[in-house]
Amino acid sequence: MKDLQVSVDSNGRVTTSHSMAIGEHCANRARLLSSLVNIVAAPGGFEHFCSYPETMRRDILSLLHSVAEEQMPLIAALEEHTARASFEKGVQTAREFMAQEQAANAALHFDAEQAAQAMIAH
Repeated sequence: MKDLQVSVDSNGRVTTSHSMAIGEHCANRARLLSSLVNIVAAPGGFEHFCSYPETMRRDILSLLHSVAEEQMPLIAALEEHTARASFEKGVQTAREFMAQEQAANAALHFDAEQAAQAMIAH
């Protein structure tokens, strides 16, 4: 477990957490979500789930819903990060291409000037 982090969100609510890599956090939440789904979806799971008291079923479904909802901002952030990274990579590739084009054009221009000067000198 890493150092405790205290932060304030945009609504002024204080949150405390232990910092961890986003990949580790997502993997942990995915395992929890998978476990909750397997309680119901596994062979015979639904029947077993139905045998739980109603309060326990509601708690499990509430937790399942909560974990799924929690993932939406993370997925959105990951999509935004991926889009931004792809855009930045595209921009960098375009810059490199333009630099190569300018260098090639400059070399052609330089060669043409050299040829013209050589003709004038003779």
